Amino acid sequence: PRSEGNVNAWKEVVGERANVESVLFFECPEDILTSRLLERAKTSGRSDDSIDVIRKRFVTYREESMPIINMYEKEGKVRKIIADRSIEEVYKELELIVKD
Repeated sequence: PRSEGNVNAWKEVVGERANVESVLFFECPEDILTSRLLERAKTSGRSDDSIDVIRKRFVTYREESMPIINMYEKEGKVRKIIADRSIEEVYKELELIVKD
């Protein structure tokens, strides 16, 4: 879930039938994310890959998603993956976590 509304909906719909055992958190600085998104914008054709929309996404992320990450972190369920590296490096770390 990426917001409190998602968490509440999950609990309402799924309830006790499933348990969130872990959460993968791909951590990457905003400046790197911004440059990646702007690079993607060159070929994606997506209208929402503009700098203004990207900045709004970061605000939404900090206000709505980070509290959920923090909640799961307090429960010891967050597995952080440093994502400012190459795809191959991130994948290797992810693979180790999933196999664990």
